[in-house]
Amino acid sequence: MHKNLLAKSVRLAMISGAAAAAFTSPVAFAAEEGEKVERIEVTGSRIKRVDMEGANPVQVITREDLVESGISNIGDILQEIPAVAGAATNTAINNGGSGAVRVSLRGLGSARTLVLINGRRMVNSGTGANASADLSTIPVAIIKRVEVLKDGASAVYGSDAIAGVVNIITRNDFEGFEVNASYDGSTENWDGETKTVDVTFGVSNENSNAVVSAYYTEQTEQMSGDRDWSKYELDLNPETGELDKGGSSAPPWGRYNGINASDSGVCGSQTHGAGSGPGQSDPSDFTNPTGYDCWDWDKDTYNYAPANYHLTPQERYGMFAGGEYQFNDSLRFFTELSFNRRTSKTKLAPLPLAPLAFFGWTDAPYSADNYYNQTMGPKDANGNTVEIADWRRRMVETGGRDTSFEVDTVRAVFGMAGEFADTWGYEVSYVYGNNSSSSALAGGVNFEKVSQAVGPSFKDGEGNIVCGTVDNPISDCVSLNTFGIPGTDTQVSQEMLDFITFEAHDLGSNEQTVLSASVFGDAFELPAGPVGMVFGAEHREESGADLPDALIALGITSGSSRQKTQGSYEVDELYTEMNFPLLSGVVGAESLEIDGALRYSDYNTFGDTTNYKLGLRWIPIDGLMLRSTISTAFRAPSTSELFAGASDNSPSVTDKCATNPTAFCIADGVPAAGFEPIGDQLSSTRGGNDELTPEEADTLTVGIVYSPSFIDGLSVTVDYWDIELDNAISTIGEQLILDKCADEGLYCDKITRYGADQGALYGNSSDIDDRNINVGSITSSGYDFNLLYAIETGIGDLSFNLDSTYYDTYDITQADGSVVQNAGWFRRSSGDGNFPEWKTNLNINLAQGDWSANWKIRYIGESLEPFDANNDGTTDLDDLSDSRTIDSQTIHDARFTYYFDNVSTTIGVSNVFDQDPPYAATGFNDNTDPRTYSTTGRHLYLGVGVKF
Repeated sequence: MHKNLLAKSVRLAMISGAAAAAFTSPVAFAAEEGEKVERIEVTGSRIKRVDMEGANPVQVITREDLVESGISNIGDILQEIPAVAGAATNTAINNGGSGAVRVSLRGLGSARTLVLINGRRMVNSGTGANASADLSTIPVAIIKRVEVLKDGASAVYGSDAIAGVVNIITRNDFEGFEVNASYDGSTENWDGETKTVDVTFGVSNENSNAVVSAYYTEQTEQMSGDRDWSKYELDLNPETGELDKGGSSAPPWGRYNGINASDSGVCGSQTHGAGSGPGQSDPSDFTNPTGYDCWDWDKDTYNYAPANYHLTPQERYGMFAGGEYQFNDSLRFFTELSFNRRTSKTKLAPLPLAPLAFFGWTDAPYSADNYYNQTMGPKDANGNTVEIADWRRRMVETGGRDTSFEVDTVRAVFGMAGEFADTWGYEVSYVYGNNSSSSALAGGVNFEKVSQAVGPSFKDGEGNIVCGTVDNPISDCVSLNTFGIPGTDTQVSQEMLDFITFEAHDLGSNEQTVLSASVFGDAFELPAGPVGMVFGAEHREESGADLPDALIALGITSGSSRQKTQGSYEVDELYTEMNFPLLSGVVGAESLEIDGALRYSDYNTFGDTTNYKLGLRWIPIDGLMLRSTISTAFRAPSTSELFAGASDNSPSVTDKCATNPTAFCIADGVPAAGFEPIGDQLSSTRGGNDELTPEEADTLTVGIVYSPSFIDGLSVTVDYWDIELDNAISTIGEQLILDKCADEGLYCDKITRYGADQGALYGNSSDIDDRNINVGSITSSGYDFNLLYAIETGIGDLSFNLDSTYYDTYDITQADGSVVQNAGWFRRSSGDGNFPEWKTNLNINLAQGDWSANWKIRYIGESLEPFDANNDGTTDLDDLSDSRTIDSQTIHDARFTYYFDNVSTTIGVSNVFDQDPPYAATGFNDNTDPRTYSTTGRHLYLGVGVKF
């Protein structure tokens, strides 16, 4: 009986969509009459039950999956499952990343995916005032399994569980001593290495257990210049279909616009010298101005790509300790303590110092009275030195814009639990979490000092170059020379850099406290079994802060300006759940039960909200299960959404007013003839709103699980989901603001434009106000498919696990009521991310005795992206002819593990065939989308584990 019940439990768990064939069940059953049947809590319900399989669709990733994958970051393996889409961050995000790894179930964003550890909340983490958890702070060494609930669960867990829940279950039952070490590195340059070592010790006896684990992980960088597909900015030419090599209009040899140059050749040859541009990885494609055509926009560009990280480096180390002691059946004490430190880096190409064009700083024209402008600068048609309003210089002498992050996350759990009145139990717990961050950003400049440095200057009697005029010199100022050639004695000197550059130091934090209490047990008996019930109460406090460097807050630097964020909120909640077994062991109903949950939440910020959930689980015949849930869910505004200070943003957008100014454009300050756009990135302002109300969602799931008796070892699962989210916390969107202003005169008041006195910038937008509001809605629907087949063969146990997701709908209703369809699209400019219609994983596993072999295939289907395919200067989001197709990607991974005595060895290859990521014309990082595709190339993995 014990064997059969356990097998059925495992079988049902695998049907639910386990990530691989191997599975470790936590369920224990009584073999002798009178023995207590153990009940467990499965993600999606707080009611403890015998069956692992409930009405909720839950996918399980086992410890075996984690170890054999060779992935040292739980966030990376979660991002590979088909139910994840959109735009969550990972360590391949250099521009805009920090080393954090987050997961976005159903593409709804990481803030709408709740992360738990052993069923309890985890503190939000990152660089401060974050809205979701950084999964890199959870060491793989302490994970027993991961349960992914792909269903709304606010009635059970509260805010944030709109798309689903990721529940990390730790190794509370480990006994012995274990050491694991692994190495992973690229086979192309042996870059992007990951080295990990962890040590775990556990003891257990009849009344107590304890586990202590420590780990260290180091990941090294990959440079964008070391891969053919990322070593240049690649622009798709709509006329030829070819990929043209692009670059920046701020090169190391300088660009000085708006000058009617002389015919003396001074601008081309004498000022800058002939030959290739400094710092180019392929000088034949990027040339200096060498003749009288000094400012050739097609040729005089700088290849910034090689100077960027593709895979960002980091170090992580930490420890975890957990345990419990049972005094008697009525009292059990438990605790969890953890600490994690992450140090990570990002690296961007050296600063394009273009105060006016790139940063809107109007007070730094290169003075005609500047010594270096007079002696080395370009001349007008009459050979005179002139003031230069629009000047641009890539500051390669700085070595790049390097940012380092140090992030500490601590968490402590203390609790008591026990049983009373035969079938009832209780639990009281206290959770404290704290996340603190410090960031150092180098390579930026102080524009107030730049203004002084490019202002008037002169040579004194001792041969020194002095800022100011002879009558009014400026002390402690170093005049700037951007006209020289890097790598020569005319380059920007260290003294010049020391005067204008600075290192910004930012601080951030998140803090969480949760006090909860619950009672649970069997309320009464029905003919089909006992009615399970849970009552609980919870008090939670959340706070967050982001404290930028004082110069950043003043808005006088090249760094994105932002004001401090600081705030907190509290919530008190009451909840209950009930499980009603209606029928059991009758014709047409081997089992029929209904679940119900209700949660009341009272926030001190916006008021109260009540959410419910109903679930149906029906087994009409042996081997067939039908399940469905219907629920409401919500997400309360986060501290950053409520209290964020104003910050600068640089979206890639197109202003219709540039080439086709309407009457609305002209009324908004655009010249009737239009204007030459600054570029495809404009400045906008974003920030918090303390009047936000919660997001609200209605969720439906319907599923069927079939395990036919006539095909032993086969299980098939199909689940449908539909999520309708209203009152979304978002922004109007810079592109929508620009479009509606041009087409209808709406939102023009949110656009600030340069005036006629700003010369070539006249008509361009200098700022777009795009702060947080409750606006629009999201509809997400689709299907999950899982097929599991296991069979015994002459060479071992063979299993196949196919896990696939089809995104049928992902529609965003914008502020104006228009709908953007995202299913099957990659829309980077709107921030929604990538939604290939099909994502599929296939695991093939063969195991016998002391060895196992695994082959995994990951398929990411094609998607469309907006693209000016008609080459008419506009892109119509609703016109398929104004789009292009991003190719699919198929990745093969192989693993082989051998066990002998107490040692296990795993060797593997990720991306066996070294597939490059597909090209994305709108890709912001490395011409592709590293949030979706495998981008680090073929990697070799070796892992060794020793257990005593």
